[in-house]
Amino acid sequence: MATLDQDPPSTSDGSLNNLFGAFGSVLGYIGAEAATVQPFEQLLWTQRFFSGFTISSAPQLALLHHMGGPLHKVALQTMDTNFNHGLLKGSDRGHMLGTSFFPDSGWLYLQHGDYMQESHTASLRNCLWARAFTYITPPTLFNHHYNQGSEKGDTSQQPRAQVLVGHLTLSKATPSNKASKLPFVEESSGGISLRIILGLMVAELSGIILAIILFAIYRTAWSLFWLAPLLLRLISACLSLQREPLIPLSDVAKDPINDFEVQFPKSDGSFLLITGPQDLVLQFSRHYGHPIRNRFREVSQLVIIIAFASIFPLGLLCSALWMPIPVQYVWLSYQIFAVFSMLVARYSHVARATTTEFRIAQLLGEETGEEERALLFGQERYGSGTIKASLVITCHARYRDGKDCISKILRRSRPIKTNESDHIASSKSSTSC
Repeated sequence: MATLDQDPPSTSDGSLNNLFGAFGSVLGYIGAEAATVQPFEQLLWTQRFFSGFTISSAPQLALLHHMGGPLHKVALQTMDTNFNHGLLKGSDRGHMLGTSFFPDSGWLYLQHGDYMQESHTASLRNCLWARAFTYITPPTLFNHHYNQGSEKGDTSQQPRAQVLVGHLTLSKATPSNKASKLPFVEESSGGISLRIILGLMVAELSGIILAIILFAIYRTAWSLFWLAPLLLRLISACLSLQREPLIPLSDVAKDPINDFEVQFPKSDGSFLLITGPQDLVLQFSRHYGHPIRNRFREVSQLVIIIAFASIFPLGLLCSALWMPIPVQYVWLSYQIFAVFSMLVARYSHVARATTTEFRIAQLLGEETGEEERALLFGQERYGSGTIKASLVITCHARYRDGKDCISKILRRSRPIKTNESDHIASSKSSTSC
């Protein structure tokens, strides 16, 4: 079995060390600029970011979700945000909303009641339904509109942008819904599951493979360096904060049915109207998923963030001073791979393929031949908080057309409401534009 030479480094080796150190420094600067806060949102909320992990998503996970690259700059930014939100002041101090523990979309919603109620605007906070809708892309609908204009030869009907209009109806899942073949999307609010452990191991598969190869060929302890991100992520998952679950829906039938118009940024080019009992819908823009405060777990997560900030600088130092030349080659090659992955993940929805939102978007956005697509959502299929979500999508070639469509839906779905079933039935019949 080959072993690494332990003799004092030669002059040529010293020159290579200097070259590797300089190149690693430049690479660290470029990679630090490419990184986003997404890896730390994923680290601190594993229940959401790995709930959609499947065998089919394993390649994207392995290629884009490892955390062995230059994350020092974004780790410090994450700590700055935590500090500015008061999370370092002490037990139960500060606010989680707007940090990597509980990201804030910054979007708003406009709540419409019946004609006896005034509309009002509030923050959407961390509503997963709105985020899921932005991941839906039904190209066949868009092509239909495009071809329709082309056949008529009317250039004024050519699409300027793909504009989606969605009408999402949320309701309490009935026993027949739960017993049906409707797909179920599960999101845990408690501890980690086997799915999360497998997802973390797949995410760090590149580091695991390199560690095995290095140890098999050179019998070097440096191979453990590639396992450090996996170890930190497993510790973080085991000490992850629990989340506030879905509310029990025993009394939801008594709640008034309201329409909630999501106000996406105009640049997003999408429109979404959510209809359902007030308390059922508003939990997603209030406290659902909010971390349950636990000082020991919070401090542990903060320490792990600092540890991730140290991985690249420490690796660069070890590479320049102590790592043998073959190991340095592997370390630099791995960092190049990591930087390239961060650049792809920065500008791609594929990097979110294992999240709850992406799984919802897949199910509600797939072509089924039916106008309405539906699923169940909750912690358990037969749980008391399980929700049925139904979505009707239309596609338009212009932003103005999408805006007109959502206005028509609102005008048709706002009679004075008498009960839930009447209003939901009215909403479904009024979705078509």
